[in-house]
Amino acid sequence: MGIEGLVAKGAGTRYVGGRRDWQKIRHRHSREIIVGGVLGPITRPDAVIAGQYDAGGNLIIVGRTGTLSPSQSAQLATLLSPAQAGHSWPDEISAYPWSGRDAARPLTKVEPNVVVEVAVDTATQGRQSRHLMRYLRIRPDLTPADVDQLQL
Repeated sequence: MGIEGLVAKGAGTRYVGGRRDWQKIRHRHSREIIVGGVLGPITRPDAVIAGQYDAGGNLIIVGRTGTLSPSQSAQLATLLSPAQAGHSWPDEISAYPWSGRDAARPLTKVEPNVVVEVAVDTATQGRQSRHLMRYLRIRPDLTPADVDQLQL
């Protein structure tokens, strides 16, 4: 429907700037993405940088997950391999779209052959998710070719 979510408040409350009295409930759905890079070392990734292929076969950054739990990190690390020469992503990635602070962090590029399921909300900016994705699980039954192509 194109609705990002709902705002809930008490019937007798009014908006007061600077306070968080109202509750925002975001609409989320799950989808599959390709792991094209991680924050942190490949042996203990902190977060996934999500990718999808466009119509031209380019792997495009579409978002980032929040911090992985220790068990998620350990499980994912067993499947990751360093990127081969020619990986098109930058060596650093800005945290700005997802954290509100513009601090570049080193990006550990990986071979884009692992698919994971994430929960995302409907808010996007350009081709990227405006908010952090929630890492759900590895999808060993899928290959990158099974992931939906990025729509313009």
